[in-house]
Amino acid sequence: MNNENIFSFYFGVMVKSRTYLNFLYLLLAFPLGLAYFIVLVTGFSLGLSLIIIWVGLLILAVLFPLIWFLIAFERTQAIYLLGEKIPPMELSSNGEKGLIIRMKEFFTNPVTWKGLLFLFLKFPLGIFAFVLITTGLALGLGLIFAPVIYPFGTIDFGFWIINSFSEAIGVSIVGLLMLPGIFHIFNFAATLFGKLSKILLGQKDFELSTNPAIKENNNDQESIDVSK
Repeated sequence: MNNENIFSFYFGVMVKSRTYLNFLYLLLAFPLGLAYFIVLVTGFSLGLSLIIIWVGLLILAVLFPLIWFLIAFERTQAIYLLGEKIPPMELSSNGEKGLIIRMKEFFTNPVTWKGLLFLFLKFPLGIFAFVLITTGLALGLGLIFAPVIYPFGTIDFGFWIINSFSEAIGVSIVGLLMLPGIFHIFNFAATLFGKLSKILLGQKDFELSTNPAIKENNNDQESIDVSK
C-alpha cells in the first residue's frame, strides 16, 4: 500500500456513508440495550413468578412474540446500518401452519434462543459502545475545539495543560489528525457487532442448505439464471 492509498484510506473514512451508519448503530446500542434489559427482566420476573395463578402465562404469551419482534428489529438494524448479510430467522416451508405447529417451531428454532441471548448482551455491549463513543468524541472534539475553549480558561487534558493560544492551535491540528482514527475504531467496533449479529440473529448456513424449501428455491433460481 503506497502513501497515497494510506492517506485515502485513513482520511477517506470521514466521507463514507458507512461510517455514519455504523456510528448511528453504536449510538443507538445503549438506549436500546437498556430498554431490552428492562423489558426482559421485568417480563420474565413477572411471568415466571405469577405463572402459578395463570396470569404469568398471559404475560409470557405476550413476551415471547415481543422477543421475536425485537430480534427481527435487531436483524434489520444489522442489515441496513451495518451492511451485514444475515441469513433468515426461520426456515421457510410451504403450506399453512396451525397454532401448535407455529409454537413448536418457535420454541425449537435456535434463533429464538440465540436472539434472546443477543438481546440480553445488547445492554453490556451498549454500555461499551456508549463509553467508546463518549470517550472518543470527547477526546477528538476537545482537541479540535481547543482554540475556542482556551480563552475561557486553562485546558487540562491530564497529560497536557494548554497554557497559550499557539499551543491550542497545535492541539487542534492534532485533534483533526486523530479524528479519522477515532472513527476507524468506531467502524471496527461496529464490525464486531455485525459479526455477532450474523451469528446470533440468523439460521446457520448448513441449516439453510439442508432445508428442502431453500433447496427448491435455489434450484429454481439456478434454472432462471441458465435460461437467461
